[in-house]
Amino acid sequence: MVLLKQKTIPGKRSKAQSAVELTLVLSILLLVLTTMVEFGVLLNQYIDVQDAARTGAREASVADPIADPALFFNIDHGVPSIVINSLKPIQLNTACPRPATPADGPDNPCDDIVISVYSVLSGSTPTRLYHVSVYSSTSNRSSRFTPAQIGARLNSGAPNTGIIVIEIFYSYPQMLKLPFVTAVVPDPIPLHIFSIMPLSAAEPTPTPRP
Repeated sequence: MVLLKQKTIPGKRSKAQSAVELTLVLSILLLVLTTMVEFGVLLNQYIDVQDAARTGAREASVADPIADPALFFNIDHGVPSIVINSLKPIQLNTACPRPATPADGPDNPCDDIVISVYSVLSGSTPTRLYHVSVYSSTSNRSSRFTPAQIGARLNSGAPNTGIIVIEIFYSYPQMLKLPFVTAVVPDPIPLHIFSIMPLSAAEPTPTPRP
């Protein structure tokens, strides 16, 4: 019995192997690149919303949202709040996809702005004077902070003060809808961004002595 040896063309096998390796490497690089693009856009949106929260809190800290709440909270009759103005060009999705419930927790599907005002007596737990959800008719959002948690962020020896807290709940809709990303990361991605500023208008006034 004669065994015949199969002749191979020199370089043919190495070229085919290189093509397979190149395909695998390019696939991995493409996955990495598209993921970087998606999360790069997410990071950019996060920074924009963070700047909006800080801008809104800064403007509120030099005014009196208690005496003139419409300037900060009213979105009816063509009078948007300063926080909404500071969010531009980002637009919150006020058309909530479904009514939120307390059971949703951090997965609440609705965008919102929550504004809280506290009066802080030195050494005491802050008292919440004002708390409003700008889109409360659709989103049912509430602050993620309790008065005790706000107090824990303050120096116990600090003098009487007022505090305003701006919280923005923003759902980032994934741009590329990559299956391997949406399989492990929710779409939209919920973001909770806040800013805390002193508010002189909310300082507790001392009780006058008789």
